[in-house]
Amino acid sequence: MSGTSATTASTTVAPAHGPRATDYALLLLLGLVFGSTYLFVSVALQTIPPITLAALRAVVGFLALAALTLAFGHEVPRDRRSWRAFFLLGFFGGGLPFILMSLGQQHIDSSLASILITSMPLFTLALAHLFTDDRASPRKLVGVLIGFAGILLLLGPAALKGQGSSLLGQLLYIGVALSYAVMGVLIRRLGAGSGTALSRTACSNGVATLMLIPLAFLLERPLAIAPSTHSILAVLALGLISSTVGQFLVFRLNATAGPNFTSANNYIGPPVGIMWGVLLLGEEITWLRIAAMLVIFAGIAFATTRTGVVRHESR
Repeated sequence: MSGTSATTASTTVAPAHGPRATDYALLLLLGLVFGSTYLFVSVALQTIPPITLAALRAVVGFLALAALTLAFGHEVPRDRRSWRAFFLLGFFGGGLPFILMSLGQQHIDSSLASILITSMPLFTLALAHLFTDDRASPRKLVGVLIGFAGILLLLGPAALKGQGSSLLGQLLYIGVALSYAVMGVLIRRLGAGSGTALSRTACSNGVATLMLIPLAFLLERPLAIAPSTHSILAVLALGLISSTVGQFLVFRLNATAGPNFTSANNYIGPPVGIMWGVLLLGEEITWLRIAAMLVIFAGIAFATTRTGVVRHESR
């Protein structure tokens, strides 16, 4: 997940056969897509204010997903229960995290953002333990503690050196991870609504769009901005690549290889985000960040792996 309002169906069952070569290629592509989100946000923010950016990426993603829903003839759910779910998913899976991402990356670079988002599975495990019947085992709790130790490694230097701006950006991005985790727990408790995975995602993106457009006009002046060509391309990439292509790959891999296999993109996206930040944006990567990322990965793996099978869902 990372970085998009992705919703995976928790009822998806892995096929009888193992992943094929095509599945591994698509998994790498998915990690590349989601790991590029932070680059796109950084470039878009150069000439587009944060709330307007959140609204624009939601609009582009919604239009593309709606077009695909209509093109494939998927029916749009009309029952009240589904739309209650779409409202919550649109808020916690789109509206809120899009705003927090834009605000956060005003203060931190894209490579750090790509590391912080890896904390999402840790929050999911903790919230599931508190609010669902998925009680955490001692092994899961230890894994969560290990992962949060990695987060503290990232937050510590900024806090100790009094770098308030950097610390604020990191906390906002942890809020992104927490928001996506809340979305996952809500899906477990309330369901994701009726309809197909594509139509559900289009509807929740539509809700996020309706939330963000008025907010952008209330807090900023979207019609007065003069975005650069690079920023415009970055917005299109966020909507068309991170949201639309990313969603398609998630749905495809869930169907052909299962959600456990798809969840491995959680380990591919962050290194991709770091790579783009260093190569294209001239960002510096420290050994402390690398160590913190590895500690977070170790915590996730320890908490979610049993006899070599990863059990958490991807976002």
